[in-house]
Amino acid sequence: MLVFCSYKQYMPPVLAEQKAVMQRHGNKLNFDVLSEMDVLHRSMKEALRLHPPLILLLRYCHKDFSVTTREGKTYTIPKDHIVATSPAFANRLPYIYKDPNTFNPDRFAPGREEDTKAGPFSYISFGGGRHGCLGETFAYMQVGYLGLYNVCKSHMKLEKTDYGSLSSGLFCMMHVLCL
Repeated sequence: MLVFCSYKQYMPPVLAEQKAVMQRHGNKLNFDVLSEMDVLHRSMKEALRLHPPLILLLRYCHKDFSVTTREGKTYTIPKDHIVATSPAFANRLPYIYKDPNTFNPDRFAPGREEDTKAGPFSYISFGGGRHGCLGETFAYMQVGYLGLYNVCKSHMKLEKTDYGSLSSGLFCMMHVLCL
């Protein structure tokens, strides 16, 4: 929700989609209804691309294997070594994501689909392949449901507050004002 407050221009499409889908289903919310909210899903996915839940993924090599870079250089990873990747880094690669440091949920829209541009591991906020997070669908459902509930029941804004003696930096606080 904090990300939505930071990028206000993306909130109206989420709200419009929510209103239309909820009206179509008599204000009933379940997994099927939530799965129709593509704009919401793309927005959550973009928030997780920029702020992944894990910053480092580690894998143990059970056998030697080779990997070839985009430049054609081949490396051999020996058995019993550990390979690491960072979703926080990989999800911002400029040859995969246009303007990688910019919040833009439309990068996942049909026709653009930057998350598949370089193959199945272009987007790794939840890992990937057979070691991918089994809870990914549940996480999107849970965050989506809680987000919709908060959006329905609250008005949110982001404020910068200087706490002076508490810290030298500026803190962002989310104020939830019940309607």
